[in-house]
Amino acid sequence: MRRVAVIVAALACAGAAHAAQRVALPSPIAPLSAQPPLAGGARTSAENVAHQVSAATNVAVAIDEAGTPFAVTTTQRLDVRGVGDYFFTIGAPVLAVRAPADSASVPGMRTGSIVWAGFDPGERVLISRATLEPAKAVPALPLRIRVRRGTVTLENSTGITVETFSADAPRAPLVAYLARLRGEVAHGRTPLQTSVPLASAPTNERITVAAPLHITGTIGRQRIDLLLSKRTRIHGSGRIELRAEPVEHVDEVTAGSGRVLLREAIRATLTLARANQYDEFLGNPDPAGSSRTVYAYRTSSPPHAAPIAAVGRNRRTWVETALVVATLAAALLAGAALWARS
Repeated sequence: MRRVAVIVAALACAGAAHAAQRVALPSPIAPLSAQPPLAGGARTSAENVAHQVSAATNVAVAIDEAGTPFAVTTTQRLDVRGVGDYFFTIGAPVLAVRAPADSASVPGMRTGSIVWAGFDPGERVLISRATLEPAKAVPALPLRIRVRRGTVTLENSTGITVETFSADAPRAPLVAYLARLRGEVAHGRTPLQTSVPLASAPTNERITVAAPLHITGTIGRQRIDLLLSKRTRIHGSGRIELRAEPVEHVDEVTAGSGRVLLREAIRATLTLARANQYDEFLGNPDPAGSSRTVYAYRTSSPPHAAPIAAVGRNRRTWVETALVVATLAAALLAGAALWARS
């Protein structure tokens, strides 16, 4: 009996230790891969000035008849608040950049970045229109399109597999956290990372998540409006004009064990993190600022290289040949005479 009592006491202590253990859930805003944002994201280096910046970006993707992208251009609007100098670096594989007429300033360009510098009297709108290097920008796009034999395949390319963990956990803290997370996202607030108590030792687990994409537009005369999480095939043909917008959303989940709820909480935070990445295609120099990106895909005609003129044989008549020979002979004689006199 004493041995049994010792074992029971040991198990009780182990259970209490696990119950007291808290583990941080994944951050709902930390990136899960190197990009997006492109080229390291956006940065600010203005000293002693904390500007509030909201960023809105439109990414225009030109695709050929097969759905393959061949050109990527971006229009980014930065609404900057706060008095003082600003110096923003927006990472991007930029080939050319300009400012439209309604921009308060003109951006500069460096290798791998768009540069803004100036003084903000309190409120400024900075707008850049940039042409990006397709080979470096296309891999970071969220949507793949393939056109073949009267069908158009739309594939969500934001999926990624990450290392995480699984464990038993009390239900109540997880239900409360999911409700709070859902409220923060619904009201446009930046969700915060948190920790939760566990009731067992955590074990390693791998999970695949993707940013849900709201796809709208047309394929030929067919109207498209769907939520794309993986892949779908649409029967139809014609000119493609589609918009893809990352969706930040948390499902209402209250049923299931603590282990199930922990898995749902982890999936929710990772999915939000992935959607947040694709909302920051060009980043935001204000880490606390809001970002929104819309991706527009449109069928276009790729530029064609100018044809190389064919070099044909020039067939001379015997008269033309004789004149050429006579001219060369005269030139040789003249050259020989000049050499002899020198």
